[in-house]
Amino acid sequence: MNVIRKLAGALCLFFFAAFATSAQTRTLNLEEAVQLGIQNSKQLKRSQFAIDEALARLDQAKDARLPDAKVGFQYLHALMLSRLISIPGVTKDPVKLPFDFPAYVGTLSVTEPIFAGNKFKYARQSADLMVQMSRLDADKDKEDVIYLVINSYLNYDKILENQLIVAQNMQDIQGKLEEITKYENQGLATQNDVLRYQLQKSQMQLTEIELENNRKIANYNMNIVLGLPDSTQIILPPVNYKVNETPVFTDLVQLAETNRRELQDLGYQSKIADINIKKIHDERYPTLSATGGMYYINPTGQVIPTHNNLIAPITLGIGASWDIGTLYKNRNREREASLQRQELNTGREQALDQIHQEVHTQFIQYEQALEKIKVLQVAVSQAQENERITESKFRNNLVNTTDRIDAQTLLYESRVNLELAKSDATVAYYNILRSTGKIHL
Repeated sequence: MNVIRKLAGALCLFFFAAFATSAQTRTLNLEEAVQLGIQNSKQLKRSQFAIDEALARLDQAKDARLPDAKVGFQYLHALMLSRLISIPGVTKDPVKLPFDFPAYVGTLSVTEPIFAGNKFKYARQSADLMVQMSRLDADKDKEDVIYLVINSYLNYDKILENQLIVAQNMQDIQGKLEEITKYENQGLATQNDVLRYQLQKSQMQLTEIELENNRKIANYNMNIVLGLPDSTQIILPPVNYKVNETPVFTDLVQLAETNRRELQDLGYQSKIADINIKKIHDERYPTLSATGGMYYINPTGQVIPTHNNLIAPITLGIGASWDIGTLYKNRNREREASLQRQELNTGREQALDQIHQEVHTQFIQYEQALEKIKVLQVAVSQAQENERITESKFRNNLVNTTDRIDAQTLLYESRVNLELAKSDATVAYYNILRSTGKIHL
């Protein structure tokens, strides 16, 4: 394939020369494409927002442990229906109040929870687990982006490889067409022989048109995935096909059990379920809190009173409350939470079975892809030898033009199938890595 590789640069230059003045060209290897995809992925940016939101909720859970403080101030204007008041033990004679009674009243209160059934601790723990789960989702999104870029890259490479082989075959057809035309002029070939080669050339031109349209579509889609300008023409260097890897199935299964996000996510959900069980159980306990308050009462109607005409009492206290209904109402809630926890355990076992099946399927498909390459390599050698023998027989008038074209077509198809098989094997290899939960280049 060295000759084909050399033709790659020439063919790419041929296709992109027309765009040189109006479009930007960019050469990208697989690693660079993946980095661009990660850098410009809108999905990963959304994932980061989700992480930031989870962190904000964690901070809210921490803030809930801080004391509550409230301040209020109001102006009152009262009309006193009873204008005499006597307070035993405080006033000797009745106090006469004015009919028109303006006043300023201010309040400041602070409440510090002392014990609230550990709900603040559980809230922080749950929020922290949600942060970890959001980061886990972001990691999974990143793996999905990497896989998308790899698939797009290899699909684009597959089209380019097809174009290379078609271009090589077109050169062969053109050479044979010119040769058969000379034979016709010398009376050594018929017009029908020339028409067969012209028909084959037309069919190959149609293939070239279809492949070029597919290349343009794949190029545009890659620009979207990588965040490049729409008009960018992407050039690929030779791809390092993964056709010599030797993965071990037991190692793959172990990696999957360690790295698969589904299992980690179920682990976090189980921890949240445990916290929920404890939270429901602790709701039976009473709550205890310390309170403090200060009141500003100014009956003079002036914002700043004089001559000791204000009252500013300060209060301190401890309050307790107990919802005794939870002693008999929460039993079924606890039972429901316990069943949800058991369901998660069963869900993890089910997920493990599915992951094992997926890893095994991808492992078998990769082995099959490698076997297919071996068969196709033999097929290419056989097609080359068949084409050489047929060409020799044609020159000695032992076979006709149809046999010659058929031999050449078989060689072309075997080359295309081999290159496609290498690309498919590479995709199968990355499918194995994806099934383990960690893609590495």
